[in-house]
Amino acid sequence: MIIPGIIYAYLFLVGMNYFSQYSSLFIESIILRTGLKTWVDNLNSDLIGFFITMGSFWLSFTLLLFYFALFKYLFLFLFAPYFSYFHLRIEAINKNEVFVFNRKAYQKLVLRAWLLNVTNLLWQTVYLIPIVIICTLPIVGWFTPFFTIILECYFFGYAMLDYGLATEKQNKVATASYVNNHKGLPIGNGLLFYMMHLLPIIGWITAPFYSLIAAQLNTQELKDKA
Repeated sequence: MIIPGIIYAYLFLVGMNYFSQYSSLFIESIILRTGLKTWVDNLNSDLIGFFITMGSFWLSFTLLLFYFALFKYLFLFLFAPYFSYFHLRIEAINKNEVFVFNRKAYQKLVLRAWLLNVTNLLWQTVYLIPIVIICTLPIVGWFTPFFTIILECYFFGYAMLDYGLATEKQNKVATASYVNNHKGLPIGNGLLFYMMHLLPIIGWITAPFYSLIAAQLNTQELKDKA
């Protein structure tokens, strides 16, 4: 668990470094190419300048969340084989069974995780595009990052919960219905995952696997109550 966590932390650190460099250049390029900066300078209005500054800030924040989304799916896709194996071991421990590696069940779990993440990536992109556009609007756009965070947490938590539901022989339709009926679980799982990133190094290393374990325990708890 430690080695994959270190790899994730390294990829996260490198990715954030590149994002911080190019996102500011991207926003600055938009302001200059559209002539927005010249227009604001000619108006010489502090109020308009304030709105432009706030809009640039929230656009940068939304792009950061968009980067998180892309990074998240790359991470989930690359680590699906390890997550699948790790989850099968957790499942055996929870059921007090001796872990016996089943290659067929493992391969099905990995393939399912890949397909789910591709599907979720497409859906989240569809939802994020209008959010990024609305983010450029004064005042109204300042609230869009909140919805972006909720969306991001939901899809990440969905991916984690699916591992537990898949081993319970739940098909994709049943899993989607289960997650939609318990929206607080994926959102809470994803929110905790991203909050752990506020703790440098240690949080980055442990966040993915803590989320996977929490998702397994939460789904098992609800299934036991059903």
